[in-house]
Amino acid sequence: MNSIVFTMPQLRTLKLRLHGPFSAAWRDGSEIDLRSVKLQALLALLALSPNQKRTRAWLRDKLWSRSGSELGRASLRRGLSDLRRCFGEDFEQVFEVTNDWLRLRPGMVEIEGRPSDGELLEGIKVQETAFEMWLEAQRQRERQTSVTVLSDTGRDGPTERPETGDRITPSIAVIPFVALPTEGADALLGDVLAQEITRALSRSHLLTVISHLSSRSLASRSVGLEELREKLDVDYAVSGCVRLQGERIRIDADFIDARSGRICWTREFFAQLPDFFAGTDEVVAALSLEVGRAILASEVELATSKPLPDVPSHTLLMSGIALMHRQTLASFSKARTHVEEVIRRAPKHSMVHAWLGKWYILSVQQGWSTDLRKDARIASECTQRALDLDPDCAFSLAIDGFVQNNLMKRFDTALARFDDALERDPNNALAWLLKGTLHAFVDDGPNAVAFTDRARTLSPLDPHRYFFDSLSATARLANADYATALELAERSLRANRRHTSTLRVRTIALQRLGRAEEARTSVRELLKLEPTLTIQHYLHKHPAAEFRTGREWADALRAAGVPDS
Repeated sequence: MNSIVFTMPQLRTLKLRLHGPFSAAWRDGSEIDLRSVKLQALLALLALSPNQKRTRAWLRDKLWSRSGSELGRASLRRGLSDLRRCFGEDFEQVFEVTNDWLRLRPGMVEIEGRPSDGELLEGIKVQETAFEMWLEAQRQRERQTSVTVLSDTGRDGPTERPETGDRITPSIAVIPFVALPTEGADALLGDVLAQEITRALSRSHLLTVISHLSSRSLASRSVGLEELREKLDVDYAVSGCVRLQGERIRIDADFIDARSGRICWTREFFAQLPDFFAGTDEVVAALSLEVGRAILASEVELATSKPLPDVPSHTLLMSGIALMHRQTLASFSKARTHVEEVIRRAPKHSMVHAWLGKWYILSVQQGWSTDLRKDARIASECTQRALDLDPDCAFSLAIDGFVQNNLMKRFDTALARFDDALERDPNNALAWLLKGTLHAFVDDGPNAVAFTDRARTLSPLDPHRYFFDSLSATARLANADYATALELAERSLRANRRHTSTLRVRTIALQRLGRAEEARTSVRELLKLEPTLTIQHYLHKHPAAEFRTGREWADALRAAGVPDS
């Protein structure tokens, strides 16, 4: 059998200090002389981005927009050339560069320090408005108390963390996986795997994710669950072992309830080594999705097994979110009780008010509202309250856009909300999803598909995947791709059979595909769940009613058997 020569352990790790005076050095202490302020800024932009990756266009906009498009491209090329000179033969080991984007290779960069060491990028002045706005937004985010990813100390010993009180999201730590055998490259593989899972989980606004370096500091020695709870204050943990089998990686993962010490599940995953390091293997997404589902199920079980006053706030919120998406009236009603209780306990937390706003949106969309005007007004009041508390909360901005688009039909305002959310968080999956839906409603099929596809890529662990599939199906309808719309709708319905919006999409897709008998069967199922549905009612409340897509969809529903009035 041919053996694999795996040389990554010899690579040197780059250490960046971003708080206080900027510094870049190898782990052995030798410094890298980056005299150019723009090169320092470029490294910081990459290091602080999701997946430590940015497009060339985004970087040009932040650092060379004043130069114009052509000169900006040339300036970025010169900057990369200067970086190559600074890093020498190590450049390819740290950076991955294509014609479209730049990336810091996974596991090659560690960020040291914390906000108490000084201001982020202290003293770095780049005369570019876009960069200054980005930097100020980053600094403001650090000042906010509702941080979802706890900061590292980057030092040995206990990890300091902000006081969270009765927090509203459950916390989780991913402990670096033990490599079997532990010699050579495998040891690094377990650490890189944990880092990638941490990054995937941290995209979710539903979780508080302990940073990789904090988890790694405890993994350097054997610790028990009690110490894990004490040092990191976590509710859940992921750990396990990893081994190489030829070019295949075998991962044995354990999901642990840190509060009880119970192993909730043990799963076996496989990945291809080249694909994993290229970022194209889906093992991290699959593992993260299982973790997200398990946390949601655990929180619902805990919330329903204890009296309301004894349930932690994060458990109440998670259970409320899960119950509002189950699409049965009893579960849906209980969801509002749970979210309102969290608001009573944490009235100044923006995101909770936004979730209550979403409850009212879903009530209208599902056909359970008895007063559309009133529920639309309450939903708007909830999101306005959320934005009054935190104007920069990307989730609250996205939900307010949802209200403006689906209930108020104020498309310009909704688009501005989605764009504001994405400016603050370019990887906000919900904002991309809802922005794509808006484009579907206004006859822009190509952008609808592009934006909803991006949303599904960015949210591999969303526990309400059916919702993403459903709205992606709507986008495909708008683009006249009825076969894919039907495929997505069917997948969404397998996860949630009672979502009436998805049933409408499936019916329209079947009718447009010429499968009239199946469309009539689908309408019968739809009318059992939404008996008051008529074409008149559909056109009255649907945001797309004044556009070509809305009229075509109404015609398809009528042909399939939905009554006119």
